[in-house]
Amino acid sequence: MSITLPLLLAVASHPATATMTAAASNAASSAVTSGSPLAAFITTTVPSLVASILPSGVTTTAPDAFGHGVAVAIPLAWELIAVFVGGLSGGLAAVRRKFDIAGIITLAIVTGLGGGIIRDLLLQKFGIAAFLDYRYLLTALAAATVVFFFAGTATKLTRPMAYIDAVSLGLFVVVGADKALRADLSVLPAIMLGVITATGGSILRDVLSNEVPVVLQPGALYSVAAMIGSTVFVLATVWLGVIKEFSGLFAISIAVALRFLAMWRGWQTREARDYSHHLTGLPRRLLSFLPFYRAPSKVESPPEPESDDFQQSNR
Repeated sequence: MSITLPLLLAVASHPATATMTAAASNAASSAVTSGSPLAAFITTTVPSLVASILPSGVTTTAPDAFGHGVAVAIPLAWELIAVFVGGLSGGLAAVRRKFDIAGIITLAIVTGLGGGIIRDLLLQKFGIAAFLDYRYLLTALAAATVVFFFAGTATKLTRPMAYIDAVSLGLFVVVGADKALRADLSVLPAIMLGVITATGGSILRDVLSNEVPVVLQPGALYSVAAMIGSTVFVLATVWLGVIKEFSGLFAISIAVALRFLAMWRGWQTREARDYSHHLTGLPRRLLSFLPFYRAPSKVESPPEPESDDFQQSNR
């Protein structure tokens, strides 16, 4: 008891406690006026509490800072490396299917640049980045050339290509979602465009190869990691008011970590599970607890005739 009282006094006198109390009171007053306590708690209290816990340099109170702020950019060298790795992946897929040079170039370009092209076509605001800078197309063409002449050597680079692709997944998720936010899109479309930016190239590759896209099948958390990373970035930026640099770094770390852990630990997504029988059998299980309930009697099927009966009937 002698220790508890000083601790309570210290917590009550802490500045963060005062901030949290003020945020809760403001949320309560707004809830009274709006008539929706749950909505006021989600939209006002939770962000205020998070802002009071995080350092002051991490969050911002500027209106619409997530939409019209500075664009999230990654080093050009890493973008070109990611495009080259994607081009190698698409070119090797074309070689396995015995495509000619036109097919190898096509799959190399759509795999390395397809996600960003789809995103920019949907936004129709900033132009198509892959066509505004010639270095992107040249990088994809260089990957197609390497695969066309040195496919055996490129195949040996599968392991490092997988790790580079995992890092590129987190980077392009954040870049795509941020570009959607700067185009004044809401939360759900921004999350979707972040996922499309990271996975659109591989989807186009498989569609042009007349196969079911790999990212849509049970696998090692590729599209799931992209979805989680995009959601974390958008919600942290829009809802919690975290500055883009910090929310982007956090989202990239989560997406890349999930992808690496799935590769190392062999984590796999699963197919859909049908639990309809639990719903249909629930009323019967609940009624079975009533004292006057009588379970329906099973209709006994007539016994099947034995082999001797068949012999008798044939005589």
